Amino acid sequence: MNVKGYEKALGLLGKEKYNEASSAFQKLADKAENSQFREKCNTYIRYCDSKLKEPEHLKSFDPFGRAVFLINEHYFRESLTLLQTLLKKDPNDDVILYLVASAHAGLGDIKAATEFLEKAIAQNPANKLYAERDGLFAELQENLTTQ
Repeated sequence: MNVKGYEKALGLLGKEKYNEASSAFQKLADKAENSQFREKCNTYIRYCDSKLKEPEHLKSFDPFGRAVFLINEHYFRESLTLLQTLLKKDPNDDVILYLVASAHAGLGDIKAATEFLEKAIAQNPANKLYAERDGLFAELQENLTTQ
């Protein structure tokens, strides 16, 4: 897994640069040896493509992209506000669950981070691999490797 490439693609997504993000995720998907990682990239590609097809007036506020951007910029509390709204719409979305876990980890709320990360992993086991390489989950690493 190309961690730096993945982080760059997520950063582009957070900045709502959907065309560039889609291309970056496509490059990652094309080179991915892990099928779960490839599917995760493909999910982001579909998301970017759907945002590119939206009428301009609907693109003005994207809570998902904004939440990713806020996490990348370490505005964890602000991102949680957006993510909670998204979670109400789809409580089983592994990407949203993972992001909620990330925000809680960034805030130092290890209990909540663990709870949401476990849910994200239950929905998509590949999230365990992502979390093991994610600096926000450094305090959870011992628990991740024993599960």
